[in-house]
Amino acid sequence: MGYVGKSLRLKRLFYSGRNVGVIVPIDHGLTAGPLPGLRTMPEIMKWIGCEAISAIIVHKGILERLAAAGYPAATTGVILHLNGMPLLGSEADTKQLVTNIQTAMRMGADAVSVQVNFTEDNYEHNLRLLGEVTDAANAAGLPVLTMLYDKGAQTGDAEAVDRLHKLIRVVTEIGSDLVKIGYPKSSLALSEIVATHGANIRILVAGGEQTSDDEFCEFTKTVMNSGAQGLCAGRNVFQSPSPTSLLRRLEVICKAQV
Repeated sequence: MGYVGKSLRLKRLFYSGRNVGVIVPIDHGLTAGPLPGLRTMPEIMKWIGCEAISAIIVHKGILERLAAAGYPAATTGVILHLNGMPLLGSEADTKQLVTNIQTAMRMGADAVSVQVNFTEDNYEHNLRLLGEVTDAANAAGLPVLTMLYDKGAQTGDAEAVDRLHKLIRVVTEIGSDLVKIGYPKSSLALSEIVATHGANIRILVAGGEQTSDDEFCEFTKTVMNSGAQGLCAGRNVFQSPSPTSLLRRLEVICKAQV
């Protein structure tokens, strides 16, 4: 009966009655330290309660502190991030598990996420990690979001897109329910990715390099026109001059494209 729980929890990650959403990762601190926008809990609390956020991605320590302060909003889904590695480490692209499905269930998470950065020599680690996580999450009825990054050598845009197709299929085959990908250089390439994989896995697009709020809204329109199910954007949100205002604009754009 785990599929019933997974189906119900998946809905909590998107806007009510919709299949689209704006998911905001705030897991950056483990990797990069106290970034602007995430330096202190009061700084995060200025915007984390905005109901235009369909879900957040967060490590267990920050989730505990947010919950104690009454955040996030009741309408915001919670995705517990399970792995990580500081940039201080010598193998920063090979993310290690830092918690588990049991902790996610105890903390009331609606889903879990893992980040897999595929280099030339960590495929075995990533496949084993994904297999373990998806098996345990499926047994618990928890959806799995995979943040997918290709760090392998590429000769150009065409090869990069081809590799992305193959890696999306890898995480789909292993059992991920959602995948976060970087924007593949063109709207045509993104539309082809969604057309190929969208029936099998929910596709979210990363926010990418920080830009102005207006430019990011235009980017969001392009993403939504491709058929993707929304954004998984952190820095462009929490480092915006006005995160709450931007989030409300993004919500309108996402809902308009359904």
